[in-house]
Amino acid sequence: MDGKLSNQTQKLLSEAEKASIRAQDLTQQLLTFSKGGDPVKKTSSIYEIIKDSANFILHGSSVSCQYEIADDLLCAEIDTGQISQVIQNLILNAKQAMPSGGIIKVSCVNTTSVPNSGLLPDNRPYIKIDITDQGVGIDKNIIDKIFDPYFSTKKDGSGLGLAIVHSIIAKHNGHISAHSELGGGTVFTVFLPAVEAAETKVHLCFMTD
Repeated sequence: MDGKLSNQTQKLLSEAEKASIRAQDLTQQLLTFSKGGDPVKKTSSIYEIIKDSANFILHGSSVSCQYEIADDLLCAEIDTGQISQVIQNLILNAKQAMPSGGIIKVSCVNTTSVPNSGLLPDNRPYIKIDITDQGVGIDKNIIDKIFDPYFSTKKDGSGLGLAIVHSIIAKHNGHISAHSELGGGTVFTVFLPAVEAAETKVHLCFMTD
């Protein structure tokens, strides 16, 4: 910030600052991925978390978000910080898949079925979140590996982003999956256990502006 510094010094300091921020982010991801990352849950509105997280990631970019939120969307018992991290990682992935800009579609509905989860029980309420991009897509030969720790298709990727997303969702007793086609975009689908209206003593957890 010192105007008397030479251009070269300012450039080096700027690069050092960026490296420090990346180190901070990586440390936070490792902490979340560690055994100490158990969620501290409270009843919350998913919609508000999604909107705030998406706006934070997309601010100033050429990518925008389109929301389709059910009017009767239920609340969920979640760690708001961890779920914010999930949404931010998924939105960031979608943004990076569209370097020329585009639209990310986010839909949220209530459901009582989780297809192909294998473990989660049906006949109980869930919130289904779909995050759809118009990006380059993921090769079918590697899509089964994208949630593996340290697996990344990005040159500077840590391979922790989606692994942490998977870990957080699992710790919330939820489920995440991805469907993609090369050149046809990608859809990440998240299921989170919902809290029924009778349990929260309110009808809805959906909030509008």
